[in-house]
Amino acid sequence: MRRPGDREAPIAVPAQQVPQSCYWWTDPDGALCLLPGCLARINDPDAACTCRTLASRLTRAEERLAEAAERERYASTWWAALRAAVDAHPARDEILSNARRRAGR
Repeated sequence: MRRPGDREAPIAVPAQQVPQSCYWWTDPDGALCLLPGCLARINDPDAACTCRTLASRLTRAEERLAEAAERERYASTWWAALRAAVDAHPARDEILSNARRRAGR
């Protein structure tokens, strides 16, 4: 998602304006520049911003949500494959009864 001040959407700023966090901007000659506001970006301009701004917190939350959704998709696929394997097994009823007993049901 493009946000003003990101590398993909830099904002031209006057020389008197000082940003509160990491900020991509274009100088009067049109060159793309980064003013780092956190240690992560000082070391690597392409790293994720760790400034405590609302936009950076939202970006990190969106990344964690996407990672959780990927883990959920993987777990769902694994569960479906495991259930299909148990259903195809000759001792299906015994396996399910054993699993219910272990789960306390």
